[in-house]
Order: sequence, then structure tokens, then C-alpha cells
Amino acid sequence: MKFKNKNVLVYGLSVSGEWASKLLLKLKANVFLYDDNKEKLKTKPIQSCYLINELNENIITQFDYIVLSPSIEKDNPFVQIAKQNNIKIFSELEFASLFCKKLVAVTGTNGKTTTVQLITALLNKKHKAVACGNIGEPLSKTVLRNKRYIKVAEVSSFMLENASLFHPHVATILNIEPDHLVRHKTMDEYTKLKYNIFANLQANDYAVVNLDNNIRPQNDCLTVTYSCEKIADIFLKNNAIYIHQHKIVNLNELKIKGKHNIYNIMCALAYAYLYNVKISDMQDVLRNFSLDKFRMQYIKTINEINFINDSKSTNIAATLACAESVKGAIILLLGGSKKGLDFSKLFSKLTKRVKLICAYGEIKDDLFNANNNKFKLIKCNNLTEAFNIAVKNALPNDSVVLSPATASYDQFANYIERGQAFNKKVAEYESEVAKG
Repeated sequence: MKFKNKNVLVYGLSVSGEWASKLLLKLKANVFLYDDNKEKLKTKPIQSCYLINELNENIITQFDYIVLSPSIEKDNPFVQIAKQNNIKIFSELEFASLFCKKLVAVTGTNGKTTTVQLITALLNKKHKAVACGNIGEPLSKTVLRNKRYIKVAEVSSFMLENASLFHPHVATILNIEPDHLVRHKTMDEYTKLKYNIFANLQANDYAVVNLDNNIRPQNDCLTVTYSCEKIADIFLKNNAIYIHQHKIVNLNELKIKGKHNIYNIMCALAYAYLYNVKISDMQDVLRNFSLDKFRMQYIKTINEINFINDSKSTNIAATLACAESVKGAIILLLGGSKKGLDFSKLFSKLTKRVKLICAYGEIKDDLFNANNNKFKLIKCNNLTEAFNIAVKNALPNDSVVLSPATASYDQFANYIERGQAFNKKVAEYESEVAKG
């Protein structure tokens, strides 16, 4: 597909839009920039691009292609006009993937970041690999900066909305649980988007498949399988992970815990196996790998109370996995902005070791109603109030756990800011205890 001298609109000046523009300029396209937030046009102009202050139907029809930021929804009126006029619309991911010779990809509701980080660390033992996509570095940037590297792409459902040509060499769907339903409307639509990661796999490509769920590619492609319960290429036996007959690691050697992380490790090992990483190198990575901040992160113990920060858990399945992994009694901090989730499913599966729930923010009433008196629940206005109530009710050996089960956007910019706010409250509490 040729972009030289073509008129291309980059819609959305997030970091992905910025790097898509730079890649388009290298391809000698005529690049036009637009964002619904006009301030971004003032503060983020990219040299040699044309700025558009207003879009309308006549202007849209002048473009050969449109590259969308993941934040632009498919029912956006300008996107609809472009489709009606048969203008090819790319997601930034799909556009950049056209220039990747070495591309592997991971999607799923939960575990994407952990799995991508594991894959990247494993592949770097033998090759040069870089994590990109939803994990932070746009694929366009890695195409420009890391040309010969294997690109390990974390792929969100937003990125797959306009990705009909996206073609990784190895792909997986870790799991599919309810999420982002305000945007995608139905689970069927959300599921369909996730399956787009398999759409272009060919006979010499690989799908990495978890035999313990019902997610399978429809394509005639190769597979590598993993399972905690069945016979597979990668499997669990006697509390150790094996690849075929080769023992890789004992579970007690791992720093990361929980059954969900066993699956993440198995999936990552499939990629390492396909790229011929040595077993000794696999072992070295797995024994030393730890989770990023705000992913089931143990902060500290104060007054015999454990504080755990799982701000990254932004849906029900992630919070359930976190709660299952915490030992002893739990005081759970839940809350944030609406995502269209059915929280009755949370309370029907939540471990009975949760002795108190502090529900805060935009969804506190939704949580209260869905709980239906199954658990002791106190409604709070914000995270600070929830934290203070949790500490007052905590007994020795209890764990105060922030695992919100939804997005942060009612009171915080993102899950990182929310996690930092929790850590600040822990530090303040520690100071108060020290003063007596």
C-alpha cells in the first residue's frame, strides 16, 4: 500500500497520532492533523504537517486515508462519513503493522501487560525485542526507532476496531471478560473485536491457545497450546511448569503469584519456545520477573495491617483474581467511573474472606445495589474516605486492598494516579502511627 503523495488525515493527537504522523512523513505522505480538543492543535503541532481547525463532510472526502487514535470511536460522525465515501480507515496499530516484518501480538481482557513484558524479557535473551502498543510505546514509534526488533504488541479492543489488515506472526487472546461495554455496547461486539487479532493468521502463523477456555482461532493456522488442567504443549504438573518433557520452573520459585499469572507465564513461554529461547534463559527470566507498580503490589505492613495496591484492576475479573490471591481477611476498596459492568457477577464470585467493602466514587450506588447485602458494604464519597474507614475497621493480619474493578476517570486521570493516591494515604497512615 503506497502512501507517497497521498492525503492522509491523522485524527487524534495522542502519542499514537503523533508517531503515526512521523511515520507518514517518512513515507512522504501529505499529513493533515485534527483533534476534537483544539488545544492539542496549539500545543502539539508536528513540523511539516497541516493543521485542520474544523472538520466537515466536504473536507473529509478530500482524504485518501484516515489514521485514527484509539480514543476515536467507530460511531464518530466523521468516521461514518469516511466509510460512506469508501475512504480507507486505519487504526494506528494497523497502519504501523504494514511496515513490521517481525510482529507478535497479545490481547485479552486481563493480563496483557504482564504477558507482553514477560514475552519481551524472554525474547531479549536471544533476539532484540521491544514491547509496544497499548503498553505505552506506539507501534509507529517502534517501526521508526526499532526497525530490526521483534515488536511485541499489547493490543486493546479499541485498537482492533479498525484493523482489518492487522497481521501478526504469533497472536493470542488470553481471556475475554466483560469490559468497556459503555463503548462497545454488547459482549458480542467486544468479543468480535478481540477475535480480530486472529483474522489474518495464515498457514505459517501461530495462535497461542489456552485449552482451559473456549477461545480458538477459526483460521487454518499453526497452534501452540497451554493448560493447567489438560494435556498441552505447555502444562502444569506437580506444581511445576513444563514444555513438553522439559521442566521449566517450580511455582514456588516465582515472584508473581496467582493462577491467572500461571496462565500468563505459560502463554509467554509459548512465544519463547517458538523463537527458540534456551530453557536456562527462560528459567532465569521467570525466577527474577516481578509485576509492575499497581498490579497486586504489596506496599508494606503497618500496625500488622497489610496494604496492597491493585489499582490496575479495572474490571470484575481482575479484581476477582486479585482477591483470590490475597491470603487472610480482606478489606476491599472498590469504586471509580462507570463502564457498563454488571457488578452482581462480582459479588456472586467474590471470596468470603472479604470482611468489608468500602465502595466509593461514581459507581458506589451501583455497587451497593448489586451487593444486595451479600457482604458488609459502606458507601464512601472518595478514595480518601474509603481508605480511612478501611483502616479503622482493620484488625491485625487483615489486608487493606485497593482493587477497584472499574476505571478511574471519575476522580483520577488514570489508574496510575489512583494508585499513587493510595500509596500516599499509606505513607500518611504510617506517619500517624509513628507519631503515636
